Amino acid sequence: MGKVPDKKKEQHWRRLLHEQKASGKSVAVFCGQRRIPVHQFYWWQRTLRERADQGRAQRSPDEAHFIPVRLPLFSAAPVEVVHPGGCVVRVPVGFDPMSLRRVLETLDPSSSPSTET
Repeated sequence: MGKVPDKKKEQHWRRLLHEQKASGKSVAVFCGQRRIPVHQFYWWQRTLRERADQGRAQRSPDEAHFIPVRLPLFSAAPVEVVHPGGCVVRVPVGFDPMSLRRVLETLDPSSSPSTET
């Protein structure tokens, strides 16, 4: 049985990976400024990518991927869905869930969530 991942360490490294990417600096410069061993940065980058890939591979195609959201009962405002690919979809009140699923699958079929019923 493998070692149980430390969620706090994962969060810390996800944040560092995001900061490096957003900084526009090379990995070597970013790590040098933070006194982080470059090999450790690349190890976490690879490890977190593999964990994400495993999570996607373990999901069945019919498994629900939407996160349940509770909306105000009488809200007339549209809902914004931020797709993993970066697109923002504005969903009007009274939307058809199957239509939303088709839109999200069209945006990126490999990571598109499916509706939860």
